[in-house]
Amino acid sequence: MDNPDVAQLSDIFFEAAETERKLPPAFRKQKMSAWPNYPQEWSAYGYSEYKPGLPKATPKQVDGYERALFLGIEMMNKDDRQIVWAVAHSAAFRERGPKWQKLARMRGLRDGRQIKRRYTDALIRCWYKIKAQEDEILGKYFS
Repeated sequence: MDNPDVAQLSDIFFEAAETERKLPPAFRKQKMSAWPNYPQEWSAYGYSEYKPGLPKATPKQVDGYERALFLGIEMMNKDDRQIVWAVAHSAAFRERGPKWQKLARMRGLRDGRQIKRRYTDALIRCWYKIKAQEDEILGKYFS
């Protein structure tokens, strides 16, 4: 994807947010004791559900994550970057997509449609800046 369109840019950031959650933490938690976690009820021995963790990120996913970081840092301003990453993390591992209303409340807006419009505007601005690197006319406008 050398020249992604706006929908592909959105997918790049969604996959990057999922990859970021798959990466190991920056600081490992120290082991405070050697006792395993167990349910506190006497009748719950052996009946607790196993919750598997996320699989590790593949090298291809890490490369896509680095590309998304580059696009976010080099092609977006601070506000656009914050909106795009917040939406991407809100949509990570969700089938129904981002939580627009919750994101709008976090940004101090009334309606989820406002944050959705700002998100699409940020992706469109990023797309134009990518195109400006190839096109001389757009390059003069965005530089």
